[in-house]
Amino acid sequence: RRVPDVLARHVGPLVDELCRRNGRTASGVAAWAVHPGGPRVVDVVADRLGLSDEQVHESRLVLAERGNCSSATILLVLEEIRRHRDLRPGDAVVALAFGPGLTLYAALLEAQA
Repeated sequence: RRVPDVLARHVGPLVDELCRRNGRTASGVAAWAVHPGGPRVVDVVADRLGLSDEQVHESRLVLAERGNCSSATILLVLEEIRRHRDLRPGDAVVALAFGPGLTLYAALLEAQA
């Protein structure tokens, strides 16, 4: 039950640092793969990062169609992004996953041709 509260405190600084280290800004990210641990998790991440419903659409879609499949769920979200977004080579994609304890994982990916 505390996961959304912990995310609310830490996801913003995590993403800011990830983007800064890689010479990017959150506003320059083309797609967001948010691990859909539940509707409230997606809501909190979207709120804290200022993401629109469209930007978290694939995360909500996977949650609705397949539920939370633990760690593998982020791969399902990335697959939906690949299928539905018109990404160009070099476009940034941020993948966010959350694990036991609560552990926050973040990766900055670049779209390929």
